[in-house]
Amino acid sequence: MAGNHNVAAWLLFGTIAISTIFPPQASLAFTLDPTTSHARVNVQPDEAIDRYQQGLTAAAAGNFNLAITNFDRAIQLDARYLQAYIERGNVKDAVGDLSGAIADYTKAISIDPKFATAYYNRGTVSAKSGRHSDAIRDFKKAIALDPRYAPAYMNLGNELDDLGDSAGALQNYDRALKIDPNYALAYLNRGIAHERAGNRTQAIADLQLAANLFKAAGNLDRYNRALKMISNLRTPAY
Repeated sequence: MAGNHNVAAWLLFGTIAISTIFPPQASLAFTLDPTTSHARVNVQPDEAIDRYQQGLTAAAAGNFNLAITNFDRAIQLDARYLQAYIERGNVKDAVGDLSGAIADYTKAISIDPKFATAYYNRGTVSAKSGRHSDAIRDFKKAIALDPRYAPAYMNLGNELDDLGDSAGALQNYDRALKIDPNYALAYLNRGIAHERAGNRTQAIADLQLAANLFKAAGNLDRYNRALKMISNLRTPAY
């Protein structure tokens, strides 16, 4: 069961180049960390920024090979280009190169040890790889850096639930939902944890909340999955 409901991060960061502040050979790239709302400022050569942006465009179009080629070039031009390592790691994760993704996130962490997203992303890929103790450690580190990082709480809950720690899992799902009361996936996973813990009534309630939110968001696949789980719980076992 381990790792069945971990969700990998797919975060595309945008940059704004302001060439008037620095000489022509360099630009100021602002990146907003969506987990902390803190702007990060890095100076990169113009060509590195261009290649990074081309990588983002290619990744968004599903052209992952071209995306990696562009991120590779951005990193060749600037070996400390934090965002390029993160995005290359995301693409490697998407194409199944999990060890490569972990290596890129680890490099990003070495550049900025306080970047919560890098720990979170590495944690999700470690979970996929079956490295559960590593995943738990990274999710906890992401939370320590950003105590309002709802996906980190949820994925930590997933790991604990898969390892049989229902109480710990439920506690982390509760924290995620306190931060984001409309977090449909957290309700779904908390419902699964309640089911495993034998709390059928609470499981049905959470799954129904998840179903409602998935339907409102137009996510019919997960909506139908939640309804099927509710139906199974309501059907007496013989």
